[in-house]
Parts: sequence; C-alpha cells; structure tokens
Amino acid sequence: MSVNNDISTSPPKRALPFWVRFFLLPAIFSTVICLAVLFVPGAGWNSNDVSTGESDGYPDLLPRRYDSSPENTLTYAAAAASGLRNWKVVRRDTDAGKLFVEVRTAIPLFTDDVTVTVTSTGANGESSQVHVRSVSRVGRGDLGENSRHIRALQSAMDERLPLLRDAAP
Repeated sequence: MSVNNDISTSPPKRALPFWVRFFLLPAIFSTVICLAVLFVPGAGWNSNDVSTGESDGYPDLLPRRYDSSPENTLTYAAAAASGLRNWKVVRRDTDAGKLFVEVRTAIPLFTDDVTVTVTSTGANGESSQVHVRSVSRVGRGDLGENSRHIRALQSAMDERLPLLRDAAP
C-alpha cells in the first residue's frame, strides 16, 4: 500500500467573502479618498516646491524675524532641524547664511530637501530673517508635505529663539 506524502500541493485559496469585497473594501477606499480631499491643501495636489513668502497656495507661510544675530539664528536652526524626526543636516554654510537639510518622508522612498536662508536685518545686524524652502525630489505634488516641513521647522525654532517684535507706531 502506498502512502501519498506529497507536500508540494497547497490547500486551495479561499476568495474573500462577498461582504468584504463589495462593502468593506470600497468603504475603506472611499474613506481614504475623502480624508485626502479634506486634509490636503489645494496647492498640495499640484506643487512640490514651497517657500516662505513666495508660495501662492500657502499665504500663511511667511519668513520669520528673530531677535538674534544671523550666526546665532543659523546655529539654532541647525539644532532645531537636528531635533526633528527624520531630519538630517547635510551642510551648513555660515558665510552664505544657509543650512541644507534632508527630510525622509513617512513613505521611506521619498526624500525632501529643505533650505534655510538667514539674512541680517536691523541697523546693526542684531536681528535676522529666516526664509525656508522645501522641495520634493520626486513628483508634481507633495500632498502638503513641504508646507508641513516648513511649519515644523518654524515651530521648533520659535521654541528656541525670541521672535522679533516690531515697535508699535
């Protein structure tokens, strides 16, 4: 008597139940699409380059002015960027007042480039203005990710540096 010990055959695959295929999966897909439409700014669909004070889709993103010297501000910008998750300071050019940072996005395949430019303001250069630009390396739209990068950096810098308060008239 021969025994069939053939283990190469696998059990037949079962199809997903009807209610999963026709109710649950479409409901999940529709929810994801609705959330994307609600929470992604309009400019995020067709722009992958956002700069403070220059991006029409983000009028609220403006350069910040700090009551700190440009050198000190650049040092704090580097410290703030290093303290953010998935941010890596690539290069710091103190002569030009620039900081170059790479940001890994939530989807690990993508990397965005953030450039911080610090310029001197005030009569004696005792204060500084910070422009931030965030650019996606790939794609036409960023789904609002670059604006989130700028907001995260500005928030981290605001915690470390005093904002310049303009004198009241």
